[in-house]
Amino acid sequence: MPPPPPPKRGGGGALIAALVGGGVVVLLIIGVVVFVLTSGGDGKTPEQKLNSAADTMAAARAVGLKGSFGGGADTLNGELSVTKGGRATGPVTWNSDNLTLLSADGKLFVKAGAAYWRRQISASETPYYLGTGDQWGRLSADKLDIDFKAELTPVALAGKLRSAAASKVKPIKTTWQGKKALKFSTFSSTLYITDADEAELLRYEATTPRVSLDVTPKSAGQASTLLSDMRTNMGELKDSFDASARPTVDEWKKGGCNGNSGCTVEAKIRPPFGAQTPVTIDVRFRLTAGTLSGRDLGNCTSRITITGTTSQWASCRVSSSAWSSWAKSTGGTYYKHADYKVIGATASEVQALQSGLDSE
Repeated sequence: MPPPPPPKRGGGGALIAALVGGGVVVLLIIGVVVFVLTSGGDGKTPEQKLNSAADTMAAARAVGLKGSFGGGADTLNGELSVTKGGRATGPVTWNSDNLTLLSADGKLFVKAGAAYWRRQISASETPYYLGTGDQWGRLSADKLDIDFKAELTPVALAGKLRSAAASKVKPIKTTWQGKKALKFSTFSSTLYITDADEAELLRYEATTPRVSLDVTPKSAGQASTLLSDMRTNMGELKDSFDASARPTVDEWKKGGCNGNSGCTVEAKIRPPFGAQTPVTIDVRFRLTAGTLSGRDLGNCTSRITITGTTSQWASCRVSSSAWSSWAKSTGGTYYKHADYKVIGATASEVQALQSGLDSE
């Protein structure tokens, strides 16, 4: 019988080659899988995401803030827009009152109805200048314990984000208003940002000052509209009053009321305590017959501007039919009264406020 044919050479080599080739394929597949796992999705670290959100916030001309501002009796609830220069405005609820707030250049103004202003001025006073609609009035700057420029501008909020990044706070994965978010809690604040490489600040909470706010950077168009509306509101301040200022009479001048044709009333007016000067004051003098609450005999108004700390004379003449009739028929004892409207913003102050918007 003929011997069996020799085994074919190269079979093992082909098998090895196939295995090696298969190994190459396996290695390539593993390499692709590893690449997808490490590079897919959000590749930035939490610190990088915080800094990305800070860059976006710092570039905004204005930011919208919705929630609660302040604490205790002076808590505001509503939505304010804050510019990069620290000017703030918007509709809010202050305790139970709905009003419009405007804070700019260290001055605080509120537009509200007469009922609100009567409570702010004094329960014992009935301001003659209060109408039935909403009016702009000025409050003491420390009435609200929030420094918008230091705490809530786009740049200030960006600083909060960068501070959290520098402290390497570990985030908690969560959601906010339906968006995937990262929550960072520091010693002084809590920050929510979107869980994305190009992150954005969603919410800011702090204890000093006490705020809980949803955050929305304004687009360029929205910022322009905001500044235009703010300029209009500032123009209305020429008719505002200062609700926190209290002038008083330092001295009444005797005489001037001896005839029935009229009565010249003159008094030395002491400037409001702590008021910035110059301060402009409308003084309305009133006369009543017989008693402090007697029949009204007429009134007149004098405007003065006090430039320092010393008192200044104000005078005007009451020439009314009530005075003439009373003086002719009975005469006798009469009483002088002084009511005040401290101007909330002079023409030059309004101009300065509006000019300040040019830098925004």
